[in-house]
Amino acid sequence: MGYRHKQKRIEIRFEEPSPFAGFEATLRGKTLGEFLNLQGIGEVDKSSLFEQLREMSQSLLTWNLEDENGDPVPVSPEAVFEQDQDLMIALATAWMQGLAGVSAPLEPSSTDGQPSLEANIPMEPLSESLAS
Repeated sequence: MGYRHKQKRIEIRFEEPSPFAGFEATLRGKTLGEFLNLQGIGEVDKSSLFEQLREMSQSLLTWNLEDENGDPVPVSPEAVFEQDQDLMIALATAWMQGLAGVSAPLEPSSTDGQPSLEANIPMEPLSESLAS
């Protein structure tokens, strides 16, 4: 019995403080060759913004986008090119990062608690009078 690999799906969710907070989309992954082409290092250079947007529009599976009247915007390549440029470029950027395997930003570091003791250990060499 062989291994069956499922095609990668990239889930995008914009959260606060993004101006697109609440927007969600699911896109198809790409093959290695397609990904390399999108990076401009494959057999066909598709690294231009237009090519990346076109490929993204063809990989779009779902989104929760509504028009100004609250009606769902259809999921189609044509609909992508009829949307706000900033929103679609943000979506394409997030998709490209997802293709590259870049994970979401980590939670902010905790500011509670004391610094570790290791931070207080002096790192300079001891003076000769103390070394003996």
